[in-house]
Amino acid sequence: MRSSLQWFAVLGALAWAGSPGLGRGDDFRIETKVYVADEKTPISQNTTLFRSGVVYDYLIDPPRVAVFDKPHHRFVLLDSARKQKTDINAEQVLTFCAELHGLAVSGPNSFLKFCGEPRFTTDLDEKTGDLVMSSEFIIYRLQTMRAKTPEISHQVREFSDWYTRLNAMTNRGSLPPFARLAVNDELDRAGLIATQVHLSIPPQSIFGGKPVFKRSEHTVTLGLLPRDLKKISETGNDLVSYKAVTFSDFMQLQEVPKK
Repeated sequence: MRSSLQWFAVLGALAWAGSPGLGRGDDFRIETKVYVADEKTPISQNTTLFRSGVVYDYLIDPPRVAVFDKPHHRFVLLDSARKQKTDINAEQVLTFCAELHGLAVSGPNSFLKFCGEPRFTTDLDEKTGDLVMSSEFIIYRLQTMRAKTPEISHQVREFSDWYTRLNAMTNRGSLPPFARLAVNDELDRAGLIATQVHLSIPPQSIFGGKPVFKRSEHTVTLGLLPRDLKKISETGNDLVSYKAVTFSDFMQLQEVPKK
């Protein structure tokens, strides 16, 4: 499934862009763009809407929706083209990631071993808020702003953590989520919100011996627009009307072009 949940889970990096402090229960929107290296055209764009404890993530192209239904401890994925849906229990996601961890640390590839149990050297510039988390295998460079309250950073951390794990499950060729989880933890402990994320990976065999450079930019707006509320209402109807299929069938269909 092509998803806005890129393997490095850039959704955890949110621009606070002058918004007032967000408390628990506040509704807000995030617009995200993901780029390769210094390219000007994003490879992925999505809008994420937070509404009353439920998160609606809308990928623009192709049209896909991922709903994080925290009150019911589940995700719902919707295929807008085929009008199908599938549920994933949060425990299923955790079980998958636990198995992925075991495979990563027990395998022969040193890069994947690191991804299973990452260890970073952390350098935070208290004056600028720039955060660098570096290692032999992965380097994160983040621009940050201080969260208005600890609750804000906790909210962002939870959101990013779950979507990072989900990405590992829905994009089977992606890396384990644990490096990004370590970054989320560092941000949360420091009470920071990232405004940009730059990811660098030196040449690795699993990437064809080529380096990886990606960056993400994010904008958060407090409150939801009328069109956001309309979209959420439409998604609510889709959650009822779409045909339910198994997760396995849903994922297989993502690889088959719709005729």
